[in-house]
Amino acid sequence: MTKKSDQATKLLEKVDLPWRIPSPVEDANLLAQGMLAILLRHVDEKKGRAALSNLLANYEDWNELRVAQLQEIATSLKFGAKGIRAARDVKTYLQEVFQESHGLDLEFLGGDSQTAYRFVSSLPFLGLGTGHYLLWLAHDRALPVTSGMVRVLDRVGLISRTTSIKKAREAIEPLIPAGTDQQVNFVVRVGEIASRWCEARKPLCHLCVLVDDCAFGKKAFKDWKVQQERLNAQRARETARLEAQRQKDDERLAREAARAQKKADAEDKRRKREAEKKARIMEGKRAQDAAKKKAAAKKKADEIKKKAAAKKKIEDAKKKAAAKKKADAAKKAAAKKKAAAKKTAKKAAKKTTGKKTARKTTRKPARKA
Repeated sequence: MTKKSDQATKLLEKVDLPWRIPSPVEDANLLAQGMLAILLRHVDEKKGRAALSNLLANYEDWNELRVAQLQEIATSLKFGAKGIRAARDVKTYLQEVFQESHGLDLEFLGGDSQTAYRFVSSLPFLGLGTGHYLLWLAHDRALPVTSGMVRVLDRVGLISRTTSIKKAREAIEPLIPAGTDQQVNFVVRVGEIASRWCEARKPLCHLCVLVDDCAFGKKAFKDWKVQQERLNAQRARETARLEAQRQKDDERLAREAARAQKKADAEDKRRKREAEKKARIMEGKRAQDAAKKKAAAKKKADEIKKKAAAKKKIEDAKKKAAAKKKADAAKKAAAKKKAAAKKTAKKAAKKTTGKKTARKTTRKPARKA
């Protein structure tokens, strides 16, 4: 083992794979091999192989699986609580391959290396780790050399950047310990570094596990820290500016609120004065109305009293007239009675006188005789 090989081994040991590298499935095409790798992101290899067998048995072709419902796929996977998430990854993997290749067949990866390498690099969900694994299978366990792998090894100082696949392979092969497992482990872990952190244009060196061992990463991390300090300073200045602006706005709003309150108080006082004035006017009107009502009531009472007095006077006059009439009638009746009595007495007297005269007359002739 060379010094660089030992260095490469130590560097790759720092990379924790989020999934287990699968053992190749016998008589399975490359799409199925990739599907197993996707399933191993959720379960162990035994369950992953069983789930792959279920998918192949339950669906006529890959396109039928691509358009199937998540719940239906999860039922076929039999992953329990992980079923829906794994089913979503299955559909995403197939859809990504379908969109980039306009089909669901990866056997072309065993053909032209440049085309295959570019295609694998265009699958962000699959990632270069799984992509390197599929290229390794497609080329009969030969070392796949992609631009991502060259970029990572160049930045950590293990090889020099080159565009020649042949020269890159000659520089990379000595870095890999002997053994098939060592080779696939190497290509997968380097692919994971390229996908997760070591991007071509915007590498995430500050998050990479190899930043302390990578000259490019150290410089990028230093630049990133400087940039972060600048951003922090800029954010601090912006925060201070915003705070000062906020204080100004608060003071302005306070002044506006004070003016508005003063105006509102003045308006309230004006309304209060108007209300008091209106109340006094209304009170005066109510007093006038009460006086008028009182005067009208008094006048009415006087008229009623006057009418009552007049009525009483009339009634008294009527009574007096009736009494007078009654007295006159009684007087007249008494006079009439007296006259009648006098007449009766006169008649009686006359009758008596007639009798006396008759006696006298009767007696006179007798005397003459």
